[in-house]
Order: sequence, then structure tokens, then C-alpha cells
Amino acid sequence: MAAKQTEGVLLPYVCIPFPIMKPRKLTYTAHRYLALIIALQLLAWSVGGFLFSIFDINAVRGETDARAITNLPLDESSIAALPSNIANAINELGYDDIATITLTDRGLGPHWEIRDSESRLLVNLNPLGTQTDIITTNQANTIAMRDFKHDATIADTTLLDEHSESIPTEYRSGKLPAYRVTLNHPKNPHIYIDAQIGRITARRNDKWRTFDFFWMLHTMDYKNRDNFNTPLLSIASLLAILTSLTGIALWIWRVMPRKKRKA
Repeated sequence: MAAKQTEGVLLPYVCIPFPIMKPRKLTYTAHRYLALIIALQLLAWSVGGFLFSIFDINAVRGETDARAITNLPLDESSIAALPSNIANAINELGYDDIATITLTDRGLGPHWEIRDSESRLLVNLNPLGTQTDIITTNQANTIAMRDFKHDATIADTTLLDEHSESIPTEYRSGKLPAYRVTLNHPKNPHIYIDAQIGRITARRNDKWRTFDFFWMLHTMDYKNRDNFNTPLLSIASLLAILTSLTGIALWIWRVMPRKKRKA
């Protein structure tokens, strides 16, 4: 007990010892507890990553248990109900498997898209019933500029097809033939357009490319980038699980009373 004088009056106060931890020990203690917390989350991530790497995504979605059901072909009465010039044009083409006939406008005016039971495009007809070829470069530019909402100009337009020397990685598995329209803009956008019907099939920019790069590192699929079922990912996930488990075990052993450890 000690006393403190305040305006002529002695006031008692008590000195309570408070243990001050040295910076090195404080850092070590904080590291131990933080490592335990993050190890639990790392373990959850790793177990999830391991399961992702061994589960077939099609089986997860239930697609392997579903019957392969396709659209049924349309009968003659359905085609006859169309405008006469369109019905005559379809009959002249002589397709046996026509499942869907859609009138749509993708920015170039209305067109009839005729597809088979597997949704493959058979022919594209204009309202007069005339078969249309692939869209032109100018039409692709028009669609791209109509889609992009920021101020930009056309930098380049390239037609990609099965004969192209290389298909950009950012358009892997994309439908061909397709136009790649490059725009002058800080985001470096590329807009990919189906050359047969004028439908936009992909939009790419610098943010997407950065995301895609780290997605590749995450899946450890350094070739196609989209396959979760890679041996490298399975091995890395198992190693991460072992690392987390051994770290947690060492932490428990460290905090266990010494007497129990000796016993």
C-alpha cells in the first residue's frame, strides 16, 4: 500500500504487478494462435480441394444419371404453319431433323434460326427466306460497339475458324467460326461474336485475364485451365491436408502440460 498526495490530502493506491510480455515472446504467442486458426481454415480448403479433384463434376451435377433427351423433330404441319416463303425455303433445303425454328434479332435485323434436335444450327434465313452467309466484318463491329457501353473505337477485327493457326486461350472451347473484335479502351476488351448468327459468345478484358491466370494456378491445370480433376491438384491437396494436421498436432503437443507429456 502506498499513498498519493492530492491538494494536501493523502490518498491510498495499490500497485498491482502486471506481467509485461517481451516482444519476441508476444510475437511467438500470437503466431501460435493465429497459425492454429488459419490451419483449421487451410484444412477445410484443402479437404474441399481434394474432393473437387476426385469428384466428376458431371456426376456432381447429376448429368451422368440423366437420360440424353433431345428436342423432338417438328412435323410437317408445324413447318406449314410458318410464313409461306419460310416454309418453302425449309422444304427446299430438305432437312429431316428440324427441332426448333426461332425468329430473333441479334442486332442485324430479324432472322430465322433453324436448328436440329441437338440444337445445332442448320441454316440462317432472312425474313424473305433467303439463306444468309456468315456475317461481315462491319456487321461484327456494329454488334460489338452496340454491346460495349463505354466510349471506345475498333482496334482490330479477326475471323477465327478451324483453319486459324492458333485460337486464343481466352476463347478456349468457344464456338467457331467467330469474330474477335478488339476495342481501344483501358480495359483492353475483346468481344467474340458467332460469325453465323451474330450472337456474342464471350467478353474478355484485363480483369478476366488476371482472374483466369489465378484460376489456372488454383486448379493446377496449366494447359486447359478448366479441369479440376488433375493429379497435381490431388497431390497438392493431400500434402496441404497433412501439413495442416501435423501443424495442429504440434500445437496441441506444445500447449499440453509438461507432466502429461512426460507420462
